[in-house]
Amino acid sequence: MTSTAEPLSQDAEAPALDTVPFPRRISPDFRAAHDRHLAWPESFGFLAAEAERAHHLKGQFPLIAAMFYPNATGSELDIGVDQQSWYFLFDDALDEQWGGEPERVRNLVGLVKEGVTGEASPLPLAAAFADMRRRSCQDMPGDWIQRSAAHWSSYLDHHVHEARSRRSGTPLTLSAYLRVRRHTIGVAPVVDLAERLSSCVLPDHLYALPHLSVMREMTKTFIICDNDIVSLAKDAAQGEQNNLVLCLEREHGLSRPEAVARAVRRRGEALELFTGAHRALLGSTATGRLDPAERDLLRRYCTEALQTTIRGAFDWHHASTRYHG
Repeated sequence: MTSTAEPLSQDAEAPALDTVPFPRRISPDFRAAHDRHLAWPESFGFLAAEAERAHHLKGQFPLIAAMFYPNATGSELDIGVDQQSWYFLFDDALDEQWGGEPERVRNLVGLVKEGVTGEASPLPLAAAFADMRRRSCQDMPGDWIQRSAAHWSSYLDHHVHEARSRRSGTPLTLSAYLRVRRHTIGVAPVVDLAERLSSCVLPDHLYALPHLSVMREMTKTFIICDNDIVSLAKDAAQGEQNNLVLCLEREHGLSRPEAVARAVRRRGEALELFTGAHRALLGSTATGRLDPAERDLLRRYCTEALQTTIRGAFDWHHASTRYHG
């Protein structure tokens, strides 16, 4: 396997990396998953040209999946890899083909959403999604299926909001951007799949615990900040106006270095709130009333679903040449 990873250059738009206080982990099946991962998108007609294959390989999607799901191997890890491949096939399609026309994006989203409940449109993006969704839901409990369906629907619907902003030429305000981005960043389905692949599926009464809600929101905030910092140069070069750093510049009259520094500070604050909510969860009276099996399930969810999502996204952002190759 030829790695495409390169270290992040240290310049004004890519500040020195902060320490994320969770261990770096990766599935032992990473290399084998990498070797087999192109077969799935190719089976739906994607990556027919060598340039398309090279572009897809550049994203290192098996790497991010292996870090998000370090306990998964074989066909289970393949679901995670295929999910990441699909995310970026969809993202590239919006950027290159559909994203400037809100009505077309709405129609695309409608076709893909059929796959949330198992229907498969012949459109390759929709058919691939339906296949990935069907495999994800196999043998899963009903409450998880309903939660994850709502998260996928929200992820898809909010891309229409982004398309409307691009079409109008009017960038979103900072608050509107964050409201939309917390869905389109795609973190919720990643965490949902981590429940399956790391055997820490929560029943609804545990999933709804307030401290966990804070931790999930801070996971999204951390990843939004980090993603927008590392993708800033690419976004600016492409004329993309909806990036956290660019929103901070416009709304607060900041210079580029000042806006980057503000985004870095927000990223750090999100991590602090995450770890604080984790400590509070472990020490809360509500948690103390749970039986040992439930407490162990919560512990695993925090470490094997939420912490791995933060650490995996951070490590991938700062290695993948998709953003700074």
